[in-house]
Amino acid sequence: MKIRTPDYFEKFKCIADKCEDTCCAGWGIVIDDKSYKKYLSTQGKFGEELRSKIVEEEGEHVFTLNGDRCSFLNDDNLCRIYSELGGDSLCYTCREYPRYLEEFGNLREIGISLSCPEAARIILNKSEITKFTLSETEEEVNSYNDINPNIYINLMQCRNAIFNILQDRNIKLIDRCVLVLALANEVQEKIDLNDINSIRNIKDNYLNKEFLNEKLASFKKYNNKLEAKYLNIYSIINIFKDLKHLKAEYTEELENPLRYFWKADEDINLYSDLNLGFNDYYKNNEYKFEQIVIYYIYRYFMKSVFDYDAIAKIKFALISFIMIKELSVVRYLENKEFLDEDLVDISYKYSRDIEHLEENVDVLQELFETRDEFSFENFIINLYN
Repeated sequence: MKIRTPDYFEKFKCIADKCEDTCCAGWGIVIDDKSYKKYLSTQGKFGEELRSKIVEEEGEHVFTLNGDRCSFLNDDNLCRIYSELGGDSLCYTCREYPRYLEEFGNLREIGISLSCPEAARIILNKSEITKFTLSETEEEVNSYNDINPNIYINLMQCRNAIFNILQDRNIKLIDRCVLVLALANEVQEKIDLNDINSIRNIKDNYLNKEFLNEKLASFKKYNNKLEAKYLNIYSIINIFKDLKHLKAEYTEELENPLRYFWKADEDINLYSDLNLGFNDYYKNNEYKFEQIVIYYIYRYFMKSVFDYDAIAKIKFALISFIMIKELSVVRYLENKEFLDEDLVDISYKYSRDIEHLEENVDVLQELFETRDEFSFENFIINLYN
């Protein structure tokens, strides 16, 4: 088995009760079959308590919640299963989070989720470009995904090209994002035509500097469209508000921009000035937003080998960047400054609320096809203005 990880992967270590949040609240914790059988055989009073707080929901065993907290989370935000039975007794979800993995035949890609505050700190505070390491273990591949090898190879090569573009810091981040969107749009057209072999030509074009400059020049027509961007963002924020949310405070975070803008005609100028001010204020930290886009593309892009929807994965990465930045600008307005911990706070809450409710990801993927706010042209407008 081949294992790919981002170079910051090994830096993660849970800070337990020192964390500002807990991963044991706000969502149901699914118990894997092996752990469930172990809990059934656990002796003593604690074993009885364990079994009394496990229920079956939609064919899966989960711990009951005390409010929105796991029943075994104590007042110090520490796990009682861990303290009573040891770390080996944690169920798979609790033992592995915030680590995630995706398998593509004999390749396993692993990372740490932005939804964990400590993981978010590691990802966002990395000022160097992210590199990915590939190692090999003696583990045998138990089963292979039903993957078309041709599209797998072509999409993997495209992702490498996407990483090259996104991490070329001689180009403005917004330009990099637009180029990646354009690349994915062309790739999707070939996928839809079942012309997989032509994807390689697209990838090669986007590795050519002269081609990239010509492409960027063709997008100049999308500049100076502030009003269109302003209206798009208003609609997008309301779309996100209508998604499911884990906590009320996440909904309140989305409502913050609406309290300051879209109230009067002159608000558009205030909005523009604030964004320009934030861009200048935060220009030396632009790499943090780069890391956000890299994270989302690494985690999601190759899943398009299963559903053949590459453009949706890129749009998800870019809308996540756009939304996190919009919320950051409002935090900057409110506090008159924007600290590293502000971006960590916004990013992990966004990730926890949107990524970890799969229904939200599915809904957004559908809306990328049906709502005009998410069209190719409007995405470029939203990025450039």
